Amino acid sequence: MPPPTRSSVRLLLWLAFTLMTATGAGGCATATVASAGAMVGLAASAVSTGADVYQMGKLSSADQARFDDWIADIRAAADDLHLKVVKESLNNEKGEWRCTLADDQKAKIKVFVQRRTETLCRTKIDVGLFGSEPTARLILARIRFREDPMSPKGGRDPS
Repeated sequence: MPPPTRSSVRLLLWLAFTLMTATGAGGCATATVASAGAMVGLAASAVSTGADVYQMGKLSSADQARFDDWIADIRAAADDLHLKVVKESLNNEKGEWRCTLADDQKAKIKVFVQRRTETLCRTKIDVGLFGSEPTARLILARIRFREDPMSPKGGRDPS
């Protein structure tokens, strides 16, 4: 028997979802709609709000900044939030910088920066699979504020 194809797996999952929704609702249309909404919410793998995406405990962004300046902004933002840099590594050949931050409760936050061009950096803030998305977004907002304190949101003007 050949291995199942992606479309056959999707069909099977759709049938299971339909059956669970129909039997779990007990004839109540509102429960069916609510169940479907919850399942769709669970199926969404990423939340995007423009230049940054939060997915499975990681906030990824692309920002217009010089690599060394961006790293200095991350350190300053961590200091603003009283986060301690507990580990750090720099690979200038690859244009990559990593650090681990810790809060007072010993929760760890990993930050990864990749230089893509002279003025483009990709950043990934990893708060863990069950970590706090608001914490990751706050750290990114503080980094952006450090990069451009005159901007209303702390981010840079794309123009």
